[in-house]
Amino acid sequence: MRVLLLGADGFIGRRVAERLLADPGMQVTVLGRRDSADIRFDLTAGSPGALARFLDAVAPQVVVNCAGATYGTSRLLIQANTLAVATVCEAIRRSREPARLVHIGSAAEY
Repeated sequence: MRVLLLGADGFIGRRVAERLLADPGMQVTVLGRRDSADIRFDLTAGSPGALARFLDAVAPQVVVNCAGATYGTSRLLIQANTLAVATVCEAIRRSREPARLVHIGSAAEY
């Protein structure tokens, strides 16, 4: 199964990445802000159209979103936990082969 993993460097994302990468049946591509990502992309600043182009290139069957923020200003929390998720949802809607979304959130979203 082709999986696009967002937020693989975070607390939960690291554990999800370990499990996915340990499964030989998974083809995992990591998208994130850091150099360790296969695809560099900032969900808080990027557009849904740009992310949709990455989705079309990777053609994941599932997008696992572990990205987000648990501390910071109200503005940062809204950008990381609301606007970024809206970007992901809109990009999936726009992509040629819409993937299933697994969104892993935290209390910071509320």
